[in-house]
Amino acid sequence: MISYIGGKSRMSKWICEYIPNDIETYVEVFGGAFWVYVKGDINEKPNLKEVIYNDKNKFMANLFMCMREPEVFYERLSEVESQNAQTFKEFQTSLNIYAEVQTSLNIYGADFRMDLAVKYAYVATQVFSGSKVLESKFVDLKGKYSSKYDALRNRLQKPEIQDKLKKITAVENLGYEELIKKYDSPTTF
Repeated sequence: MISYIGGKSRMSKWICEYIPNDIETYVEVFGGAFWVYVKGDINEKPNLKEVIYNDKNKFMANLFMCMREPEVFYERLSEVESQNAQTFKEFQTSLNIYAEVQTSLNIYGADFRMDLAVKYAYVATQVFSGSKVLESKFVDLKGKYSSKYDALRNRLQKPEIQDKLKKITAVENLGYEELIKKYDSPTTF
């Protein structure tokens, strides 16, 4: 959905060719930007009952938790102007303050989590390739290129993307070993 280190947007359809049709649970162990699911046809698997997103990055996990309500998240994103260096700096500072707090996002209310997701989406789409979001500098496109923030908003308006996001049944923020133990089964991919 956004640029992120290790993104598989260009190879997502090829990867999907290797996912069996009889799966009931799809688990993305290293979810990242979730391109394999979003751009692929996993949601069309006939027996699919669960779609699990996971990422060790609590900001990415929170982002996908909030994107499960794509219309609401779109509205919140639309309240913020893209390509504004001052907004970027304020949001990045806010994220860095929260990053120092070693608590789970689950203890916070939905409105706080949504606000944090908007800030993260904003900052992540304003840096080069989604790399080192909390440290990177603002990339000023100077009106020459379209904003990745605007691209995210546009994606959230597409009915096929909305349907896929709404089918995410759980969002986790676990290490890979704990996640695999939790969801492993003969019908899990």
